[in-house]
Amino acid sequence: LYDGNAAAITTNGDLYCWGSEWYGQAGNGSLVGDQSTPVKVLENVKNVTLGEDHSAAITKNDDLYCWGRNQYGQVGNGNTEDQSTPVKVLENVESVSLEDDCTAAITKNGDLYCWGSNESGKVGNGSTENQSTPVKILENVDSFSGFICNAAITKNGDLYCWGGSNDYGQVGNGSTEVQRTPLK
Repeated sequence: LYDGNAAAITTNGDLYCWGSEWYGQAGNGSLVGDQSTPVKVLENVKNVTLGEDHSAAITKNDDLYCWGRNQYGQVGNGNTEDQSTPVKVLENVESVSLEDDCTAAITKNGDLYCWGSNESGKVGNGSTENQSTPVKILENVDSFSGFICNAAITKNGDLYCWGGSNDYGQVGNGSTEVQRTPLK
């Protein structure tokens, strides 16, 4: 459950969603109204993550599908139109994190991809332009947290930080300047 949305995965991997449908986040092909009963939106699913206005699912063969609000490209399908059904955006995915306007995924081999709103450089690609497709930010990543100010820990224990306004020095770069790329 997340705010106005819900999802369930059956034992055979069928993903059902229901709830608010204003941006397509129920995944049933509609962009308006509410989905008051569960509707099957994807098969072969092992994990689902619900965000405020967009959702993501990882299939049993490690493909990442996203759908819902796409104002900043956070669905990752190359445009900024809301996506009312799941669309495959990345392969070989281990985990996914959602923020209302951003998405991040770590692949099985430890690559960190980010996309969506790039306000204050939070995507980490050195720009402040929104990113509507996944872009590789770091390699050898073990875990990720953030979106206001981002942090990733590599498999060998290195900490990288970037993004956010950095008004209080929360990135740890010795200043209050915006950090648009990961800094060790």
